Amino acid sequence: MSTEMYDVRSKYINKFTRGLIFMAGDAVALLLATVFAFIILAPFSGGERAFPVGYSLLFAGSVLAGLMIFRMYLVTWRYVSLREMVRIVNGVGVGAILAVLTGNLIWNISNFEFAFTALAALIAIQFIGGFRISKRVLMELLIQSPRKQMKHTIIYGAESEGDQILRDILRNKQMKLSVHGVFDDRAIPGLFLHETRILGGMQTMYDYLRNQPVEALIVAYPEMPKKDLKAMIDHVKSIRPGIEIKILPSFHSLSDDPVGVHHIRDISIEDILGREPVSLDMDMISESITDKTVMVTGAGGSIGSELVRQCAKLKPATLIALDVDETELFHVENELRKIGTEIVPCVASVTDYRKMDLIMGSVQPDVIFHAAAYKHVPMMESFPEEAIKVNVGGTQTLAELACRHLVKKFVMVSTDKAVNPTNVMGATKRAAEEVCMSYNDTCLTKFISVRFGNVLGSRGSVVPIFMEQIKNGGPVSVTDPKMKRYFMTIPEAVLLVMQAGSMGDGGEVFVLDMGEPVKITDMARDLIRLHGLEPDKDIQIVYSGLRPGEKLFEELLNAEEGVSDTQHREIFKAVCSRNMSKEELNYYIADIFNMIDAGQTELLREGLKKIVPTYSYKSELNGMGLTNKSQQEAM
Repeated sequence: MSTEMYDVRSKYINKFTRGLIFMAGDAVALLLATVFAFIILAPFSGGERAFPVGYSLLFAGSVLAGLMIFRMYLVTWRYVSLREMVRIVNGVGVGAILAVLTGNLIWNISNFEFAFTALAALIAIQFIGGFRISKRVLMELLIQSPRKQMKHTIIYGAESEGDQILRDILRNKQMKLSVHGVFDDRAIPGLFLHETRILGGMQTMYDYLRNQPVEALIVAYPEMPKKDLKAMIDHVKSIRPGIEIKILPSFHSLSDDPVGVHHIRDISIEDILGREPVSLDMDMISESITDKTVMVTGAGGSIGSELVRQCAKLKPATLIALDVDETELFHVENELRKIGTEIVPCVASVTDYRKMDLIMGSVQPDVIFHAAAYKHVPMMESFPEEAIKVNVGGTQTLAELACRHLVKKFVMVSTDKAVNPTNVMGATKRAAEEVCMSYNDTCLTKFISVRFGNVLGSRGSVVPIFMEQIKNGGPVSVTDPKMKRYFMTIPEAVLLVMQAGSMGDGGEVFVLDMGEPVKITDMARDLIRLHGLEPDKDIQIVYSGLRPGEKLFEELLNAEEGVSDTQHREIFKAVCSRNMSKEELNYYIADIFNMIDAGQTELLREGLKKIVPTYSYKSELNGMGLTNKSQQEAM
């Protein structure tokens, strides 16, 4: 016999055995109920009366049949809940009625039997319910881990989410959590939630933290505004720096199954950024993706891979994931295959005109999300020619081929660094925006650019760098104490890019509402506290100074640009003035590529400035990190 057949047979035997145990226990409970009912009613029967053996057996059999109708012999003993108790009441009630009807046909029963049936049914509900809940009582109340080995835990949130999480904790003693109090400003102090007292609101919780050895806090309040959550976490950490904090995320990120302990997770920097979840018109986004052929360039990167994930959820006809990095592309394909989603991986460079022409001619995409780009600011200061080849040349190649192959929409991912750029990366992305605007209205394709700031957790961003530095014991290196940046989460940015792309008519540069800028120093301090450490005490913060091409503040609109509202409150439309015609733009781009071919990297910034007049740079910052003078000496 195979192992699988043995397992199936074992499960069947266990299921059958459990049902017989339940039935035997219920039969004993029913017979005891009839005995107790007779003892109670006998003094009021008006004379000597024998115990109704036949009717009692009929009652027990009828009730067992009623319980079978309500499937009470397929219930897990360990997790009997209020729903099962209701089914027990229904089953006993149906069985009692069946017993009365049958008994009346057989014996023509009297008022005594009616009263006997009603009282026996009430007693049976108690006995059967007690029998069914006995294992849960034993497991949850009697078999407990030693309290001293369990974490002193409190919960903030006393409504349905806190209720469910507390239930789970009481049920699963292996979690080693002992809840000593529940706090919520919305609840009445003094009440009990599953035998745990509601002690008060937020201020009472702070006092409790000062006076009690609390080891863990669970925030079961998914609707709490993020600014309030950040203020609460900061205060809690200032009182008890080493406390472990878990959080129940907003419901938009949860599945449809009931809330439980498995949903809580560690507090993260995303939770305390102060940004509220974005609102989306998923019908509009779905209409632009579902049953379409979609291509994502840069699919192995932080933004590109999330674009692939989000597009896959909307069931496109074909999803092409294109990237020059085969390793990252493999990881994305493998991740999606595990959840049953198929994509078409394609290893290619957006600068390879011939190969991109072959690919687009073969797959005929309806929509292109162009996320392939070099983005590392200091690195691109040393290698401006590479930034120009990919960010400008790659975009121009794709734009031309999109027109040739009748792509309906071309959505380019841009950056806030394209505004009044002080670095090559920003200037090349601004030039790429110009490319998209210049091709719009020249063919069927609608070209749209979407501009936003930094995303949390992307490769090369500050958060992973800070976390690695904290893990290594510090110090955390911040460029400048005054530096600020706009931040949003990767899924949030990607969904807004998709929203902007779905509502664009062509030629727009959309700007995402990035909220308030965040001081990088404050973010570093928050991350240190989230690790249970104290800034400047356990982990030092040092300042390294601005790197090549960096500026203290990023902008989302040029000084000469205006902005207009759209139908989405978090997406704005920049009023961008075209700096030159398509022919002029192509001429200047060709001139820059001639400089690259001639090895004249010291002239590239001047060439970029002709395309992007707002680009400002220091003349000593040129290719390979050399100054003009040193380059001339080297030549």
